[in-house]
Amino acid sequence: MSPADDDDLIRRADLRDLVGIAQLQAMLGRVRGEPVSRTRAQVIAGMKGFPDPLISHPSAEDPQMRLWLRADVEGWLDTNRPGWRRDVP
Repeated sequence: MSPADDDDLIRRADLRDLVGIAQLQAMLGRVRGEPVSRTRAQVIAGMKGFPDPLISHPSAEDPQMRLWLRADVEGWLDTNRPGWRRDVP
């Protein structure tokens, strides 16, 4: 394996900390106290500036499944959705 191939490896630890669209819905809805719709989460995930998914299948052009690193999504939320981390009653 060449050093260039290392960029494409997914570490086992990364797999434990992936966020799918359902988790994204819940994270986005924390400020309101309820998840946002799947459609809204998909729109937000497609916005310019939202982190690129770590895994996109079957292709980047027409993804049916996308998974992001939790740290990337949390960083985006910290910047773009202040207050999302607070506990909702």
